[in-house]
Amino acid sequence: MRSARARFLLLIFALAAAGIGGVSAQTLFVSPTGKDKPPVAVSGWRYDAAPNDVHMFVCEQASCIPGSKVSYRFYAAGDPMTLEGFRKGQEQVVKALEQRSPGQRITILGVEGDSGTAVPRMFKARRKTVAADGSSEYVVSGMVFGSKAAASVISSSRDEKTSNANYALFGVAMMLFVAPAPAKR
Repeated sequence: MRSARARFLLLIFALAAAGIGGVSAQTLFVSPTGKDKPPVAVSGWRYDAAPNDVHMFVCEQASCIPGSKVSYRFYAAGDPMTLEGFRKGQEQVVKALEQRSPGQRITILGVEGDSGTAVPRMFKARRKTVAADGSSEYVVSGMVFGSKAAASVISSSRDEKTSNANYALFGVAMMLFVAPAPAKR
């Protein structure tokens, strides 16, 4: 069985080679934190600062379907959340969201992630939301855990494949930020 770090590195190389969403790994960047600058960004996405330390991005290119959104928020390192705890939390989120919008139906399409509590690790849940008017949206909601921090990442789009690709793009960038490679000696 491969370690979480080995799986993560394989994912990074595969995504960079595939150029997820037409964006190469070279367009991922970490910037100085500031009021108008997010610590992690992807070119081709407009940054819209949101309340409560949430960093919101809106797609502005055809490859990620304009109007698609990705947001993230940082948390302290050392969170002992397990995959089972994440799964239960997602079920609670679905119930709360459905109660907040009568007529809306949300289906969890899948939950996956690393077992245990070692870092780095990632969890993600895929959901389909159908509004009362029949319109649908796909959401990927996940957590990435590293030695430096933890972060939640949420991607939404009208298209399931695009929502998954956008999540993967930002998820890799977030993992690189929260779990930097150890310095070589």
